[in-house]
Amino acid sequence: MSEVRAAVMAGPGDVRVRAFSRPVADAESMLIRMDRVGICGTDKHMYLGHMQLNFPVIPGHEFVGTAVEVGGRANEAMTVVGGPVQVGDRVTVTPSSRGCGRCYNCVHFPHKPYLCPHRTIYGFANCEKAPHLFGGFSEYVYVHPRSWVFKIPEGMPLPLAAMTEPAAVATRAVERAYGPGVPFLGEGYGIGKSALVIGAGPIGLLIIAVLRHTGAGTVIASDLSEGRLKMARQMGADLVINPKGMDEAERARVVREATGTGPDVVFEAAGVPGAFRDALDAVRRGGKVIELGHYSDPGGVEVRPHLICQKDVDVLGCWSYPPIQFKAGLSFLMNTRTPLLDLVTQTLPLDRIEEGIRITGEEGVLKVAIEP
Repeated sequence: MSEVRAAVMAGPGDVRVRAFSRPVADAESMLIRMDRVGICGTDKHMYLGHMQLNFPVIPGHEFVGTAVEVGGRANEAMTVVGGPVQVGDRVTVTPSSRGCGRCYNCVHFPHKPYLCPHRTIYGFANCEKAPHLFGGFSEYVYVHPRSWVFKIPEGMPLPLAAMTEPAAVATRAVERAYGPGVPFLGEGYGIGKSALVIGAGPIGLLIIAVLRHTGAGTVIASDLSEGRLKMARQMGADLVINPKGMDEAERARVVREATGTGPDVVFEAAGVPGAFRDALDAVRRGGKVIELGHYSDPGGVEVRPHLICQKDVDVLGCWSYPPIQFKAGLSFLMNTRTPLLDLVTQTLPLDRIEEGIRITGEEGVLKVAIEP
C-alpha cells in the first residue's frame, strides 16, 4: 500500500508533515487527489490555540481536487451537485457533512445542518483513526458518504475553483442581509443599497466583490492596512477608510457623510470585538448589521443596548452556511468581472504549510494557497 503525505496539527503551534497509508475508497466513498487548498484565517486561529479542537487534525477546508476513486454507490450515498462524479472529475466538498437527522437542530431546522453537533467537518476532524485523511492539507482527501460534493464547472481556472468555500461565506453574508426585510420599503439589502464592510481581509474583500456583483450602491471599506484598502478598491469599493487615529465619533461621521444617513447594511468581517461596536455606531436607523467575523472567540466588547433599540437595528449572525451555498459561490465565481485572482498573493508546496499559516494575515499577504 502506498503512502500519503499530510500536514498534521498535533496541537497549537505544532504542524508537521506525516505519512499515512493511502486508503481505498469503499462502495459509498470517494478518494480525491488534492489540486489546491486555500489557507483560511481559521487555520491560523487553530495554530494559535484560539479554538477548542480534538487534536490531532489535518487542517484545510478550502480545497479542490480530482476524483481518483469513486465507489460504486458513492454518487447515491452522497449529495452530489452538478451530475454524477466520475474518476477524473474535478470537485470540491463542503466542510460540513449532512446533519445526523435526529438531534433537535436537525429536526427543527433541517435547512441548517451546520448547527448539528454530530456532523463531521473536513479540516477540523480528528485524524487518529483510519482512513485519517479528512483535511485538505494532504495529498488526498477521503470523502465519506454524508458529504456534499460539487463538480467544478468546465473551464473554471483552478485558483478560482479553490475559492469556492470563502465565496460561499461571502455570498451567504450578503444573502443574509436581504432578509427579513423588503428592500423597496427600506428594509434589508437590495439593488442600490449602501454598505460598509469592516475588515478588508479575504472574506471582507469577497463580500465587496459580491456586493458589486449584486448591484449595491455606495460600498465603503474600512481597514487599518493600506495594502488591503488598495485591494478593496480593486474589488469594487467606492470609498476606503483607514480608521487609524480616529475616535468612534469621527469614524461614524465619515461614514455618514459618504452615505447621507449611514449605510443600509454593515458587514463586520474584521473579527475584532470593537468592530462590532463600530458597526452599530455606523449603521443607519432601521438598518442591518451582519456579524460574521467571530468564528473563534477573541473576547467581548461593551455595547449600549439602547442604541440597538433606538436605531431599530436588525443584528444578524452568520455561522457557516447551508451546503447548497456552494452553488451560489460557484455561480458568483464564474460570472463576476472582479479580478478575484489578485487576492492570491502566495502559492506554496505542502512542505511549507507552517510558513503559509504563519504569514497569513500579515501586511502584504491576502490569500495563501497550498498545492500538495
